[in-house]
Amino acid sequence: MSSTIRKMLIAALAVVMTGGLASCATGAAVRPVPPRDGPPQRGGEATVVLGVEAVRGLDPAQLFNLTPSGDASRMAAIFGQLLSIDASSGTVSPGLAESMSTADHGATWILRLRPGLQFSDGTEFDAEAVLYNYRRILDPGVRSPLARLLDGVTFRKTDTHTVTFTLKRTNNSFDRVLATNLAYIGSPAAFAADPKGFANKPVGAGPFVLEEWVRDDHMTLARNRAYYAPDLPYLDRLTFLVVADPIQRVNLVAGDQAQAAVPGSDLGYRRRAAQSRLSVTEAPAGGGPMFVFNTRQGPFADVRARRAVAAALDLADLAAVIDPGSSAPAGLYGQNSPFTMRGDAPLVPYDRAAAQTLFDELAGEGKPLSFTITTAQSGLFRRTAEYLQSRLGTFRNVTVTIDIVDNATMDQRVFRNRDYDLTAQIVPVADPEPNLYNLLYTNGQTNYSGISEPALDAALDAARAATGQQGRADAYRTVETIVADLLPVLPFREQAAYTVHRPELIGLELGGDGTLLYDKIGNAAS
Repeated sequence: MSSTIRKMLIAALAVVMTGGLASCATGAAVRPVPPRDGPPQRGGEATVVLGVEAVRGLDPAQLFNLTPSGDASRMAAIFGQLLSIDASSGTVSPGLAESMSTADHGATWILRLRPGLQFSDGTEFDAEAVLYNYRRILDPGVRSPLARLLDGVTFRKTDTHTVTFTLKRTNNSFDRVLATNLAYIGSPAAFAADPKGFANKPVGAGPFVLEEWVRDDHMTLARNRAYYAPDLPYLDRLTFLVVADPIQRVNLVAGDQAQAAVPGSDLGYRRRAAQSRLSVTEAPAGGGPMFVFNTRQGPFADVRARRAVAAALDLADLAAVIDPGSSAPAGLYGQNSPFTMRGDAPLVPYDRAAAQTLFDELAGEGKPLSFTITTAQSGLFRRTAEYLQSRLGTFRNVTVTIDIVDNATMDQRVFRNRDYDLTAQIVPVADPEPNLYNLLYTNGQTNYSGISEPALDAALDAARAATGQQGRADAYRTVETIVADLLPVLPFREQAAYTVHRPELIGLELGGDGTLLYDKIGNAAS
């Protein structure tokens, strides 16, 4: 599909399908169409529509936008995963590795690879390859954002197919750390042959191999004939399209020009999909969209400013306005989490009077609250920023400016330089480990707020060290109490992982962040 034809098609579909969806919106509620029965058939192809391009390329040591609508889908298809996490339960499942286990309560972990693994370039995928990738992450010259995940961790080859990890601090959830951020392994031979070009010509051991990549347009992948499971993947070819507008992503599927789409942040597109007689594969997920305050500098270095904004927002109204059909979040973890202790209550209750008192107090000290929300171009985040500006505009002594930026700018300004006042991001926590630890621990991998609180660190460490569910629950409830007080982040809408697809595309399974397991999907018998 050429770029010109694709753009003409999208424009036409946007006109036709938007009108159709609007006419359905006033009718009775409809449900998504169930996928067809039966096992996927061998052969054929599928097109999956994603929201953003891979800004930094596809180097496992340089993961940036590891979301289903971004890099995670491409990474999973090309590299496969050592381990994966179930989107609903947080359970760790085998992948390219047969198992990962600990016999000493998280001090030492044993990773066992499947025998006979090969990268798509024909070289061996063994324990030494895993060590090579993790050494790259720790190499200061690589400047990997994942390096902090291996801080205090030593690893060695026990035998050809086994890696032993020894941790400085006990972590009974280290398998979740690996499955979430350290699951992608690249070919050492390909790295050595072209260190600078690898990110644009990635070589892994996943179900598919790169065939063509036209930036900001499409990526075409072919079946990896060296994949460890000889009967998988089902598809012969997989194409990822890049379409920024989530409505157009769904429209392409509805118009049968694509077989699946990851709509991104908005949950309302599940309803659009149902109105278009499409299928939706989804799983409830904890966490979700969160405001992230810069606690190190600027106006939100004062905790009173963070508390004022939190109290000023009616999150039930916010969710209903920015994403109709969605709901306010339940605490820090979501109402489906075993760790929530707030029922369906938000992290901070709406209290307009308390918010105004704090705004006035800051102004009385010569510090009237004035800040900028820096956010991505996604429709959900744009609407969220506009909601924030509108609602806070009804208070005295507070001014909000909106700065909508592209992904590359978000990467540089927010994630690298931490040069912002307030931003928003999606943090899935089907299980709190490791994403919550990375988000809140002092100098954590994704601790963009800059929060550094010894009591919070201690509670997060206690959750990792706990050997039973009750110990984890106690520790995570302490985490939630501290976060509700210090407010480095504020969840503002419940989360669900989902993919919209044609009913004839079957076998869809979602990983922990909502990423599809691409070796399992295929077309139903005609």
